[in-house]
Amino acid sequence: MLPEAILLTIDLTARSFRREIIPAETMAAYLGGRGLGVHLLYKTIGPGLDPLSPDNPLIFTAGLAQGISTPFSPKAVVTTKSPLTGIYLYSVSSGAIGHSLRKAGYMAVMVLGKAETPVYLSLKNDAVEFRDARHLWGLNSLEAQQKILAEAGEARASVAVIGPGGEKLIKYASIMTEGEKLRAFGRGGAGCVMGSKNLKGLVVSGNRDVQPGDPATLREVKLKVGAGIKENSVWAELRRKYGTGEDMPLMSKLGMLPTRNFQTGVCDEEILTGIAPMLNSGAWPRQNISCGPYCPNPCSHYIEIKEGPYAGAVCDGPEYETMYSFGTNLGIHKFDAVVKAAQICDENGLDTISAGLTISFLTECFTKGLIDTSHTDGLTLAFGDDEAMIKCLEKIVSREGAGYLWGEGTRRLSELIPGSSGFAMHCKGMELGGYESRGFYGQALQFAINPKGGDHHGVGLPARMEAADGTNRQVAGKGQLLKKDALGRIVSDSLVLCVFPRKIMVPLLPELVSALTGAPHTQEDLDRIGLRILAQERLFNAREGLRRSDDTLPERLLREPLPDGPNQGSTVPLEELKDEAYRAFGWDLQTGLPEEWLLKDLGITP
Repeated sequence: MLPEAILLTIDLTARSFRREIIPAETMAAYLGGRGLGVHLLYKTIGPGLDPLSPDNPLIFTAGLAQGISTPFSPKAVVTTKSPLTGIYLYSVSSGAIGHSLRKAGYMAVMVLGKAETPVYLSLKNDAVEFRDARHLWGLNSLEAQQKILAEAGEARASVAVIGPGGEKLIKYASIMTEGEKLRAFGRGGAGCVMGSKNLKGLVVSGNRDVQPGDPATLREVKLKVGAGIKENSVWAELRRKYGTGEDMPLMSKLGMLPTRNFQTGVCDEEILTGIAPMLNSGAWPRQNISCGPYCPNPCSHYIEIKEGPYAGAVCDGPEYETMYSFGTNLGIHKFDAVVKAAQICDENGLDTISAGLTISFLTECFTKGLIDTSHTDGLTLAFGDDEAMIKCLEKIVSREGAGYLWGEGTRRLSELIPGSSGFAMHCKGMELGGYESRGFYGQALQFAINPKGGDHHGVGLPARMEAADGTNRQVAGKGQLLKKDALGRIVSDSLVLCVFPRKIMVPLLPELVSALTGAPHTQEDLDRIGLRILAQERLFNAREGLRRSDDTLPERLLREPLPDGPNQGSTVPLEELKDEAYRAFGWDLQTGLPEEWLLKDLGITP
């Protein structure tokens, strides 16, 4: 039997709140996390709403995996309408906040309205308090978390806050959590929405007893997870030692590692040696840490730069996407500069991918003569110039001069710079994650149809599967490949689980969901849930006017052949790939919308 799930809705304008039970059939259909978030977003707002309107909800969701000792479960989800893209957004963060939400008695917390002056929320079991945050406004994301925790007096409480980036409404501002680890609800500007509400943060704690539906089966799943880690011991050890960037040399060898604003997928040896953790051991003395509770194979790290021009710079990680966005894609080979860039983003609350790609886009515009120093407040931009990168970031976080526009993101900048749209590396307004996809058609397709835009894994991460089986430049079968990968990813995001150990966890999902719910679930059952969630996401964007033509890629990927590497000469045959995906997912070939028969079968009413 599904546990009782509670939605807490908070109105900042009226300083009021209410609790309601989420129907059991809703939980069965959407599980929690990503699925529950899009369900609540769709039913709460209509089309055309300004993302910075007080009526735009900010929805924090846990899943059935939180509140108990589920392996790989230090996760939670934030859902809203994105100020960066103007469409649907969900963002996943590591940390304990999902577990704290369940312990406080909530599966979801939805925040509406706008406070008259800055506030933060205190949620402790049944107690909901609106607390003054004027003394916290302007503090960076770590300082704000520390002060809120001290005021809460709860050692095991979880905090989520915005930094100055969210306060200043930078369109790709993040929500930060987990104290000094500074984990992020990173993509799409959820921190900007939070700032528009004058909400500095929330602190959550509770002591509710959360139990799985079938404890005995959950114990069996835990044993199988442990066995899976042993069976994948090489992967597990590399992740513990090097983190998510452990295979950067392989990524470059495959032609998959974006370099200099996606001009190529093969990274120069100097850059790779300076950035890749497996090659640059001298720059990698760091402490292995867990990103939150119940992770049996931690891959996070804490690092501090001890010497040189960036001495004192600290960050958690940096993870692969940060090393790509501030390293290879800017042609920068200095690891310490990447750590400094990560620290600036973490403390100010910025998405490292969007920030790095905005700078790489500006750098290419500068090198092509489309902009000059009159557009950059006197800065000269060049690939490989780490000092210019840091100065650009400082301008972005200040939102002064040229930095104000730079905080709007790549799509908006490309609209203002004639001749630049072809190499503005975004989809639907969101900058691309770190996978050069001209030679990896499944990954290109994932970017194009992803409901939140240029995120690299919202509909799976097929590039690594394609690389393993050699089908990377095949069109036939790509829809089914992507569908299989996507459904496992969507269910994982809805439980909410870490997606890195997918080889271990995805085969166990039917058994795990059966254990968490207490009701038997087959793979077919989970596939239907995944299809339902993706269709709901698709319907949200369709209501905003998106159709087949919006499932597109930057012109660079469609028209500009790769200049080198194993996939030299390749571009993306996108229209053929879209037909493959639409057929596989049950979407109309002309509009890209879910077919009526599919919606009826899934029990969705548009």
